[in-house]
Amino acid sequence: MIRAAGIVVPAHNEEHLIAGCLQALRIAMEPVAVPVQVCVVADRCTDATAELAKDELPGVVVLHNVVRRPLGQVRDLGMQYLLRAFGNYPRDQVWLLGTDADTRVRPDWIQRQLDHAQRGVDAVTGLVDLEPAQHLTADVRSAYQALVAARTRPADHDHIHGASFGVRASAYAGVGGYRALDTGEDRDLWFRLEAAGYVMLQPRDLDVLTSSRLRGRAHGGLADLLTAMCTPGVPVAVGIDQEEPHAPET
Repeated sequence: MIRAAGIVVPAHNEEHLIAGCLQALRIAMEPVAVPVQVCVVADRCTDATAELAKDELPGVVVLHNVVRRPLGQVRDLGMQYLLRAFGNYPRDQVWLLGTDADTRVRPDWIQRQLDHAQRGVDAVTGLVDLEPAQHLTADVRSAYQALVAARTRPADHDHIHGASFGVRASAYAGVGGYRALDTGEDRDLWFRLEAAGYVMLQPRDLDVLTSSRLRGRAHGGLADLLTAMCTPGVPVAVGIDQEEPHAPET
């Protein structure tokens, strides 16, 4: 059984989007019977992200990261905080969720993750839908949908997204958590969990709505893909979430 849940939201100068993210999380927390703690990792923020997060969601924990760290390490800062915060619970009874500051989850997103966990699943990841945006033409939106559909089946899919992720705390700790990667940290974690023999699921019921912006916060992320798709003559060499994980440049 799951007795507690924690959610990590990395945020780098997201004052325009963090409120929508936390509003959606607050709604998703309402039907959940176990304690839920949201942890925003304010990553080198020079705007009002941290203050807005505290105003929007009472009880939110905001961690301040002031040095340059790879995204995987930023996510792990939040996860490690939650592992300590829920230290009185057995780790196999704690569920850790992850999303992004430019993302809005569905009202049942948390509960559906916990339902999968109660059935013995150790890690889940959902699909990402795009927010409507004037700068995305019908052709670009169709092309994105085609990339998603190419690896999606009626009941599950093959995509891996940090914007819709969940993992049992014992499994997360068992493989060493997120590694210090600039991009692909979600895929790297997923594949290590899979290799370790944990029960994995990529269901269709955990979709989230993410910003369609063309200038994102993570190199090689969704914004870079959309930018390539919007640029005439620039081939999209890889599909969504296909870039290989890599360490930060030195």
